Amino acid sequence: MLMEVRNTFGKPIHEIEYVEEMDIVEATWFSAASKKEIKQALSLSLMVHEQMHCSYRLDDITKLAVQRADVRTWLQKAWLPLACRAGIAYVAYIDDLSSFGEAAGEANHAGCIGSLVEVRFFTDRESGLNWLKSNQTAGL
Repeated sequence: MLMEVRNTFGKPIHEIEYVEEMDIVEATWFSAASKKEIKQALSLSLMVHEQMHCSYRLDDITKLAVQRADVRTWLQKAWLPLACRAGIAYVAYIDDLSSFGEAAGEANHAGCIGSLVEVRFFTDRESGLNWLKSNQTAGL
């Protein structure tokens, strides 16, 4: 199952795919996005998690050009409770080193949601996948 979100100009900004052989929802951002587009994409991703009964999410935000603080309140108050109801338990964010200053600043954000959803930041896809897989096998 592969879904795509496009901006108002028809350019793809977000792709969401359920990877059945890994039981992971993989989300990739391709460009800058407005708050409205981010909300639309994240809402669509919840649908994928619910339909696939998938608790694991790999989210590549290396190309997402947006101040994450701008959407933090919405994530905490609106998206997170819905994510929990959709069954999301583990999220691995892939981000580049230049964004890690901001990611480190989001430690409080990750801490706030840590009791509901476990979140980790990685600089490469393989490390994020390995962490998600280790959580899958730990639950067996």
